[in-house]
Amino acid sequence: MKFYPKNRHLLIETQKHEEADTGVLLPEGYSRPKDKYVVARVLDSANDCKDHPPTGTKVVVDATMVETLSVQGTSYEIVLENHIVGLVADS
Repeated sequence: MKFYPKNRHLLIETQKHEEADTGVLLPEGYSRPKDKYVVARVLDSANDCKDHPPTGTKVVVDATMVETLSVQGTSYEIVLENHIVGLVADS
């Protein structure tokens, strides 16, 4: 099944951070503070978006604005276009 974003939303895939084993023991229940911004890859964008970042573009988004939704057992991550704060280019 293919998901098509609408109403100025972008379908994205956030990059998951892997926890590195630093050898430091932390108290039980401690969770690492979450970053305010995350890097995501654009998979698709709604037709009514002002700017259409090409598929595969890496963008920086406010992590609190990323919504995860489940449709028929498949999870998708979407974000409104105005929550993109920048683009990441490989130099």
